[in-house]
Amino acid sequence: MKLLIAIAVVEYRERLQEFFSEHQVPSYNEIEMKGMRKLERQHRLGNWFGQVSKGTDNIAFIAFVDNEQADSLLENLLKCKAEMPQCNINAYVIDVEQGV
Repeated sequence: MKLLIAIAVVEYRERLQEFFSEHQVPSYNEIEMKGMRKLERQHRLGNWFGQVSKGTDNIAFIAFVDNEQADSLLENLLKCKAEMPQCNINAYVIDVEQGV
């Protein structure tokens, strides 16, 4: 069994939902989150004079799948990423040793 994690900007939510449906992922979780990037020259006080941090609205999809499906999903996500210009999807597959 493997854990697939796909993270993208929230604008790709529907496309990734379609992707998981097309590839017959039986169940998955969606988690909304704020993506942050460290600024090169951040002021030592952080939010000095009301500067807003450069965050982005992201969404993570997490699914437990069998080994073969995980490899196939990752390969197809790479193809999907290549087809979408300026695509901001990152995906990872992690081995699951044990579970309850």
